[in-house]
Amino acid sequence: MEKTKLTKDEYLDSLDPDNLNLSKKDLLDFCHSCIDEWKANRIGNFKFIVSMELIIAGVKITPEDVLKAVWKKILVWFWDLQFKNALAEKEGMLKRFREFGSG
Repeated sequence: MEKTKLTKDEYLDSLDPDNLNLSKKDLLDFCHSCIDEWKANRIGNFKFIVSMELIIAGVKITPEDVLKAVWKKILVWFWDLQFKNALAEKEGMLKRFREFGSG
């Protein structure tokens, strides 16, 4: 078996934990499993079912390379929002961080 040499960018990309390793089919299967769960209460979950159907349509028409790029950006934004949310919590465990830099 012949080993291929990775470029620097390919190597760094291979180490990135935010890479999407799931296929388009995996994403669609997940979306469908959510809908199946929500169908137990169709009326109460109607807006979630409709939203997920729209997500499914978006995944279906989006090329796989674009899905991977969007996935990476969503994860970066998600962790940034998680951090900001934790800082905004009045009595959370990170409340002391808000005091840094305030003089």
